[in-house]
Amino acid sequence: MDSEPVLLAAIIFSDSAIRDQATGKLALVGIFQRFTASQIPFTSPAFFATAFVTNLHGKIQRLPVMMKIQDTNGYVITSAPGTVSATKGIGRTDVAEIVFPFPSTEFRVAGNYLAVVLIDGKPIGIRGFNVTL
Repeated sequence: MDSEPVLLAAIIFSDSAIRDQATGKLALVGIFQRFTASQIPFTSPAFFATAFVTNLHGKIQRLPVMMKIQDTNGYVITSAPGTVSATKGIGRTDVAEIVFPFPSTEFRVAGNYLAVVLIDGKPIGIRGFNVTL
């Protein structure tokens, strides 16, 4: 990877993420901004978080990526690993769509949480979200 800095354009939460095998297009179904709990502690259903990353450049062989869900004190509640590959090359203005599947996750308190994206072990961006009653 020959680019600096890598930029996080967005993180979108959804109930489902479907990649069309014929076109490569990504469909995000059931996009949401927060978890609304009926009680605390709250166990979410499985969900997806999709990170949109730009300013990558060149041919990429399995670049490690990760998303962590953590509280505002930095305690990691869950995480999901992934990789970015672009063997034909990627331009700086291209946007990589990195889909992270998360299992059911327990949130022990209502409040603010962070989704943190790391590429090659380095944080590149954060998105806040809430768990509310």
